[in-house]
Order: sequence, then structure tokens, then C-alpha cells
Amino acid sequence: MKPSLFLLKKEVGRTIENPKTVVHFVIVDSQTPKDYPLNFVCVLPNVQGLVNGHTTFSRLFGKESVPLAKRLLAKALKKESDLEIKSQVGQRLKMIVQSHT
Repeated sequence: MKPSLFLLKKEVGRTIENPKTVVHFVIVDSQTPKDYPLNFVCVLPNVQGLVNGHTTFSRLFGKESVPLAKRLLAKALKKESDLEIKSQVGQRLKMIVQSHT
């Protein structure tokens, strides 16, 4: 399996004037020749999920889960052009780095 980060941006909210942007962080297998959602592996957990280790991501990648999360987020931060997504990726990466230094 070759894990990759797939980012999904979704506008949610009750009114058009005040939408909220939610970004879903999804791990997919880039070796599987099918498109999302068929190559879905798991969701990239937030920092608490990485720390407690009780997530599918942590069970799949074990000791490599935190370094893998950092690499995937850093790569996404470099290649992402959408400012809202880039902001959320940067925030999540910063929280992971701060919690594991």
C-alpha cells in the first residue's frame, strides 16, 4: 500500500451568506488504480487521534503514523493552491509538530 492524502472541501451551513468550509482529510491507497472512494483506506485523525493511537490510521501504520501524517501534510501544504484548504492543512501540521516535539 502507498498511502496518499486526499483533501475534500465541503461548504456546510444553514445560510448562503454564512457558509462554513469543512475539509475532510482522507487517506487513500495510490497504488489502487481506482478513484476515490474505491481506494479509501481511512480518515487522517486529528492530533488527539494520533496521540491516543486508538484510530484506524494508528492501527494501520503503527509507530510510523505520526511521521507519515507529518510527511503527507507537508506534501499537501506545498502542492495545495486553495487558500482555505491550505490554511487547515497548515493548522493541522502545526498542531502535530507542537504535540510531538
